[in-house]
Amino acid sequence: MSEWKQIDEIAKVRRGASPRPIGDPKYFGGEVGWVRISDVTRSSRFLRETEQYVSPLGESLSVRVNPGELIMSICGTLGRPIIVDMPACIHDGFVQFSSLRDADTVYLYYALQHAESAFNGMGQPGTQTNLNTGLVGRHQIFAPKIEKQRRIAEILSTTDEAIEQTEALIAKCQQIKAGLMHDLFTRGVTSDGQLRPTRAQAPQLYRNDPRFGWIPKGWEVARLKDKAQAGKSHIKTGPFGTSLKGEHWVQHGHPVITIGALGEGELLPEGLLFVSPATALRLHDYQLTVGDVVFSRVADVGRSAVIEEEHAGWIMSSNLMRISLNPCLVEPHYLQSQFASDLRLKAQIRTNVNSGGRDVANGQILNRLLFVWPPHDEQILALSRMQALDLYRRTLISRAAKLRAQKQGLMQDLLTGRVPVKVGIAA
Repeated sequence: MSEWKQIDEIAKVRRGASPRPIGDPKYFGGEVGWVRISDVTRSSRFLRETEQYVSPLGESLSVRVNPGELIMSICGTLGRPIIVDMPACIHDGFVQFSSLRDADTVYLYYALQHAESAFNGMGQPGTQTNLNTGLVGRHQIFAPKIEKQRRIAEILSTTDEAIEQTEALIAKCQQIKAGLMHDLFTRGVTSDGQLRPTRAQAPQLYRNDPRFGWIPKGWEVARLKDKAQAGKSHIKTGPFGTSLKGEHWVQHGHPVITIGALGEGELLPEGLLFVSPATALRLHDYQLTVGDVVFSRVADVGRSAVIEEEHAGWIMSSNLMRISLNPCLVEPHYLQSQFASDLRLKAQIRTNVNSGGRDVANGQILNRLLFVWPPHDEQILALSRMQALDLYRRTLISRAAKLRAQKQGLMQDLLTGRVPVKVGIAA
């Protein structure tokens, strides 16, 4: 007997239903979850909460799903399965798998997850790409005996648990970083690298600045121009007009940092464009040097990154600006961190940029901004705290990526029968 079966051979596939009109408030406000694709995409294997809940009337006009049952999206985002772990109802953008026959729910979840790309390929075009119960039911999956299914599900669940634990650590790291950045920009660090006591703990360590309130003694409030190198322009905008446009792009050549190549604190290689050596020579004045902070002047104004040695000589596009300050006074990475995380600075940017009715910054706006500057040696100590946390976070992100790759390999091996599993062998 073949171990490959159609889904409708091992489960009843039922489409959800929606009360009409869908926006009528009488259908909502109860205690039974109303599943939307946003609820599914922000969850992992199990759905434990929804943004909306249906009333008894709404429930009667929808399809009820009980805890432990499996559903899958079939409209818009295709083939996204999840195990429901709460009383819920699904609309017609989902299907329910029930009355399983010789099939394990968790195994079927992974089999559907593995088939997501196949489901995307068979979507029926319309206002939104969608599937139907026939297409889903006729799709074949590898379905060995249930003991083997449970063993495969156990192996994949163990990997998923490791991924989820790592992602939880990444999220926790983000929360810790937000708190740390606030403390570093308002309290700073002492010579031993520890956070300075709060003003409540040591009021003698602070002074009241009329523009920023309480800041540590020894810090100053100043503008970018006050930290510039003598004789050097501290702000420059990328080339406008005919200097750099579409006809200058080439397949390979000298890198140009576009708005799409500027991440928060990093440059994204996939967003780079290129010009010929001749064009690069003509645009020599727009080439960047080590320690420059390149800054987005449109769209997400204030997004920035530091030019490192490997980026030296790259050209900035017209949507970017370059900030170059005296390295004896300002650490470039500290400045970049201020743009990324200092809420007082972000508020100034929003106010100044929006005052003209357009989300566009220029040199005049940047020169109006007030920065709170610790002494240079304290900037270095603060950076060491930031960078230690960032290194830990990058380690976690790398670990999560490796686990996801490992899971994909396991799914390809185990959910196709290419690698057999033995029942009764510990994971």
